Amino acid sequence: MSTSGNHSRWAFDDDMRLRQGNELRLLLGGQVHNSSSSSAATIRRSFAHTRRLGANAVLAPVSWALTEPQEGVFDFDLVDTMIEEARRLSLRLVPLWFGAFKNAASTYAPRWVRADLERFPRAVVQAKVRGNAFHYSGVTPTPVLSVFSENLRAADAAAFEAFLAHVAKVDATDVVAMVQVENESGILRDSRDRSALAEEAWAGQVPSELIVLARAGRADSLLRELWTAHGERESGTWAEVFGEGSGADEVFMAWSIGSYVQHVAERGRVHRRVPMYTNAWLGPQPGQDEPGRWPSGGPASRVVDVWRTAAPSLSFVAPDIYVDDADSAMRVYTSHNQPFFVPESRLRAGELVRAIGSYRAIGWSAFGIDGANPDGQVAAVLTFLSALESDIAEAQRARRIGAVVVERGSSPAETRVGDLTVSARGLNDIVRTFLLDVGVQLPDAALPVPDETLPQEPVPTPGEQRPFALVFAVADDELVVVGQGVKLDFATSDGDVEIDSVTELLVEKGELVPGRVLNGDERLQVVPVDRVGAAKITLLRLSQNQWVRAVRPSVTEWRAGGGRGSGS
Repeated sequence: MSTSGNHSRWAFDDDMRLRQGNELRLLLGGQVHNSSSSSAATIRRSFAHTRRLGANAVLAPVSWALTEPQEGVFDFDLVDTMIEEARRLSLRLVPLWFGAFKNAASTYAPRWVRADLERFPRAVVQAKVRGNAFHYSGVTPTPVLSVFSENLRAADAAAFEAFLAHVAKVDATDVVAMVQVENESGILRDSRDRSALAEEAWAGQVPSELIVLARAGRADSLLRELWTAHGERESGTWAEVFGEGSGADEVFMAWSIGSYVQHVAERGRVHRRVPMYTNAWLGPQPGQDEPGRWPSGGPASRVVDVWRTAAPSLSFVAPDIYVDDADSAMRVYTSHNQPFFVPESRLRAGELVRAIGSYRAIGWSAFGIDGANPDGQVAAVLTFLSALESDIAEAQRARRIGAVVVERGSSPAETRVGDLTVSARGLNDIVRTFLLDVGVQLPDAALPVPDETLPQEPVPTPGEQRPFALVFAVADDELVVVGQGVKLDFATSDGDVEIDSVTELLVEKGELVPGRVLNGDERLQVVPVDRVGAAKITLLRLSQNQWVRAVRPSVTEWRAGGGRGSGS
């Protein structure tokens, strides 16, 4: 067995930070549309568009059907094109293995797999759960293979192994930063697979590792809740240990699918030790309160712990976030002692800064990035964040970073950056109040912002109306702000804080450069209302009637020194 090119320079350190060699990295960009990586021409177009947006990373599907059109006969030309284009454009590449499972279906499995029902049996559901996504009266059936098929597991793993063995040969410069194994796996329309193979597994003994996890589990764990409710048994069948409800079904499917993904990932790691993960269709969520309305057994919020035990070769499991309450979804997936990454998201600039600032994400990816507007807010934020990557990653490591998103009608948003409390209000609201004080009333009009999607996109996405900002320290009392429409105020518990100086920051040809020194009226708009902007703020502290301020570098000196200040 060859191990040439086995070790990638991409890895996680003990603080769950992503490194390439000795350098801290962030993956900032998006996932191209599902079919954009199915031809060399669309790979080139979609990757080039991603780079134009200011991204430093691109996520793109690798289809099992196109990779192995005949059993044992592999075609990696599209993979080569992805790696070549990513390298040429200075993009980091995250291939997405669309193997046996994609969006809880098997449409990316090759024809020779889907056509052989005896060798590769289908999952069986009783359609207990109504109103599922992708289903309506008269819909053409979608293939769903059974995760309990050993033949399927072996074939999927063999293809994934061949794929990563090829990557090890051709990716000498480590363009491939991570690899996703399968996509939004699980079962829809029922809480578990009820095929003959699945029923045999359901009647078998619960693995001892799962009993150990249940015994030591968190109080809010579905696994522990079911185990406790059914007598804390040390052995037994799945029904005996966890009961026969939909929750037990979800745990059963999570262990089964997680073990399947572990086998696939483990086979690939023999040839390329690169960070791997899998992604989750969120559940439960509003309108989806039973497993089967979201893919039962996928790495959803209630079974993250089961997945982490079943699939130790994965560095983490990650949420695809399309819900309005993105904050809650992020909180769940950062509470499991694992790196945090958003592999799919709506094009929402506020949630991008929230992920990076509030939850120290190692990356964020918008879905359909090749249909994103280069003049949109997400593109502008990506451009600034990519230029500031090393400084942001260092601020995350030092835990001197935060984010604010001002929700409509809410109190001021707050975050902590070191010992500073940063409060944010909507600048338009403040200006409107100021003018009312002198008798001038402005109409309550929405902020004019561009759409985040290009006109031809099937699902238009409006721009971000909420004021937002990423705030992080580059030195003691020196902050960088990236955002739009916010008025920021600063406070500490041991004295007054004032703004000493503000310097506008611009990006030219991918490099950060200083702009105007802002004062007078412009101090009100540290970042603009009508577009995304950035600035460096130096603070002045008043303690015991004495101004205390250490000597700090100018913006030019700071950038020349790699963005590190004396307090870093």
